[in-house]
Amino acid sequence: LAWGPEQRCVPPVVSAAVSRRDDLREIEWSLRQVGRIGRSRQAARVRAEVSGVELSNPAAAILSALHRLGPMRSAVLAEAADTEAPLVSRELRTLAERGFVTNETDPSDRRARIIDLTDDGRAAYETFRAGADKIAADAFRDWDGEDLTVLAGLLRRVVEDFARPPTTR
Repeated sequence: LAWGPEQRCVPPVVSAAVSRRDDLREIEWSLRQVGRIGRSRQAARVRAEVSGVELSNPAAAILSALHRLGPMRSAVLAEAADTEAPLVSRELRTLAERGFVTNETDPSDRRARIIDLTDDGRAAYETFRAGADKIAADAFRDWDGEDLTVLAGLLRRVVEDFARPPTTR
């Protein structure tokens, strides 16, 4: 999908009498759409064009986790990057070939491996992140600072609420 200035993702108009259930369904739909758009191949191409760094979505998640949390074992990395272990292994081979990560024996357990960013990997991630930041700034170009602050707070609340175990089944 192309989301240029001539196209807007406009939610359906709803009356004041819309039920809570309908509001919750609209919220769920909107969150799914944001995730789908962000994970799309087109979004990955745009991030590569803007940043000058080509990374698959899983590779970006891996570099982000390493940048945020530091060196870790690959199983922990898979969890931190929210990516399946076989995909992490495949992506790590590519990232190592590009000189973005190291894969060293864990001194505390010689059977395990510790993954870390190289200086080139850190620079690539920071450049990629700066490109993603430019894209986000452009997407929210018509929002004022107060609206962004409110949205950021509401989204943090959504994340916290969804992270809690459900109270009903």
